Amino acid sequence: MGQWIVRMGESMLKSKPVRKHFTRTLRSTLLAQCRVRGAKASVRVEGGLMFVSSDSDEETVDALKHTFGIHAVDPYIDLDPDPAAVAEAALSILEKIPDSFAVQCKRHGHKGEWTSQSFAGATGAAVIEREPIKVNLSNPDWALRVALFPDKARLLGERFHGPGGLPSGVQGLVHAHLETELDILSAWLIMHRGCRIQAISGSADALSEWDPTLASDDIKLVTGPGRDKDPVPWGIVGHSLSDVPTSVPIDEEVRTPLATLEPLMGWSESEVEALRARVFG
Repeated sequence: MGQWIVRMGESMLKSKPVRKHFTRTLRSTLLAQCRVRGAKASVRVEGGLMFVSSDSDEETVDALKHTFGIHAVDPYIDLDPDPAAVAEAALSILEKIPDSFAVQCKRHGHKGEWTSQSFAGATGAAVIEREPIKVNLSNPDWALRVALFPDKARLLGERFHGPGGLPSGVQGLVHAHLETELDILSAWLIMHRGCRIQAISGSADALSEWDPTLASDDIKLVTGPGRDKDPVPWGIVGHSLSDVPTSVPIDEEVRTPLATLEPLMGWSESEVEALRARVFG
């Protein structure tokens, strides 16, 4: 069974009530992302971290890489909080012995028997007892990474990153014209900022891997700060409202038009190309 520690990035900078809403939304979205890929996963939140486990490694990793709000992901294996056990396990999965190494340890939760520095030092000593590898703290060939918890040590694998941004839907609903590739790229940028899009022309198929509600009509997720399941759109992307009047007579009912969103305004060709590679892989 695969296990991953998910770091939520920008969401953790919000106030406590907003952070709680964002975390709940991210959890629901990630479970839905796994479901549309045919994976069954479990997700729990503890101390500002999200822990994911699943028997479908490939599908779950793909879901993690395509879920807005996820900053970084560390695969891990659980071990006893014993430096010798950690050193033994870390060496056993190396393909070849490196020339230099460093132990990078971060403690989570209340202080127990070990501090992060003392555990890193003891683990490094245990590694050297087994293999005469040089220590290089500034630029090691191999970084042995450990997340230390009061009751266990988690040996971390190679980190990969999600798309970042804000969880899907927390900033409400935006309409989108998706007629061209640039329209799709613009819509992706709006999705990255926490908006759920609804195509009113063109197809959202190219964006379906980034939001499970676009991949399946059976997926229903709340949208907006009020957790609305039937939200009213507040903006539009991929369209210009050039004929909107700049003023209205005082005796007429004033209606606010949809906000016209143009996130690619001012982007260079090279920046658009980099975004294209990010969105379409």
